[in-house]
Amino acid sequence: MNRLVKLFTGVAAGLMLVGTVVVGGVGGIGAASASGSLAPIKVGEVCSCTGPLASSIIVGPPAYAAWAKYTNAHGGIDGHKVQIIEVDDAYNPATSLTEVTKLIAVDHVVALVDSSDVDAAWSKYVDTTGVPVVGGGSSGILEDQDPNWFAVGQTLDDYFINFIDAAKKVGAGTMGEFYCAEAATCQEGVAPFEATAKKVGEKVAYVTQVSFSAPNYDAQCLAAKQAGVQALTVADAVSVVEAVANDCLKQGYTPWQIALDGAVAESFQTAPGLSNHFIGSEPDLPFFSNQTPAAKLMNSILKKYADSTTIASPNYNEQATQMYLSGPLLAAAVKDSGAGSSKTITSADIRKGLYSFHNETLGGMAPPLNYKKGQPNPIDCWYWIRIQQGKFTTPYGVKPVCVKPPKIS
Repeated sequence: MNRLVKLFTGVAAGLMLVGTVVVGGVGGIGAASASGSLAPIKVGEVCSCTGPLASSIIVGPPAYAAWAKYTNAHGGIDGHKVQIIEVDDAYNPATSLTEVTKLIAVDHVVALVDSSDVDAAWSKYVDTTGVPVVGGGSSGILEDQDPNWFAVGQTLDDYFINFIDAAKKVGAGTMGEFYCAEAATCQEGVAPFEATAKKVGEKVAYVTQVSFSAPNYDAQCLAAKQAGVQALTVADAVSVVEAVANDCLKQGYTPWQIALDGAVAESFQTAPGLSNHFIGSEPDLPFFSNQTPAAKLMNSILKKYADSTTIASPNYNEQATQMYLSGPLLAAAVKDSGAGSSKTITSADIRKGLYSFHNETLGGMAPPLNYKKGQPNPIDCWYWIRIQQGKFTTPYGVKPVCVKPPKIS
């Protein structure tokens, strides 16, 4: 039995309350329940579930909730139920900071899960509290630069060499990028993408900003075509990636489309301009994979416990896998901390467990995870995917490829 399966053994039944997501037991900070059981582990989940990138993000929180429901139904983590308090910051920095402040100061969460596109608004505050950010999405700059962020898969610093290697895989010699105008995380990637390409001798012929609300992307497609772009990266939500591919196809332009992480969705398999013209990667084992015991377990949990916005959604993507794996990441940290028998699990306990990891893969679902105290912890590994004959495939295997990005001055 692999480690991920072992993390979920037990017998007790759990409780799920609808609304603000509360999974597991109740009770205040440091308190056990009236029945004398161990206190729940309170986790705050911050999501930009409404906003310009929502089509990529919204499949994630139900996957995390599904993990928690399954875990609580099987005894919790070393006897501790998991209690999730989920907030939607609506892609508003001020709202996000207010919500996170409440999660920590009022609700007394001991860990956060980051599915927010405006997390820069509260990163400095969270850093002063000692509350670790355990998983969530990994496409922002904080996962690369802030020691308080513990990513569960590939981080932003590795995306750019990943894009270039993808173009090489399909023989595309000239690259281009459309990046979202609405989110800082998209804009942060432009300069390092161009610098990385220059460093390794690859040509980037066209880069432009695109808006989520644009009526079409005809002009950008024509400009990329005229620039000779053979492989195009669209750093945006899945709905925009599909719209760009469709609009380019209408212009008689079918470049290789490159995307990864939350910019890939189940619907790509039949989307015009994407089917059979797509190569990409995922930060963890691809969301469509059912090739390992841990993946089979995840899929069975999502089918049983997640709602219809998750596995049955056309936008189903790697955000679901990453949010789901944020649960086993937390469970492994608690177990490795040795604090499971304590009445209350603290943020310090979770940190201790995370720092004890040595090539932890969560049952083969994640690349090797190693976190060093006081240092940023970028993860420079990915899993290849393609669309072939209208279906997602893993033609290069299901083991992670680890490539250190070149240093850029």
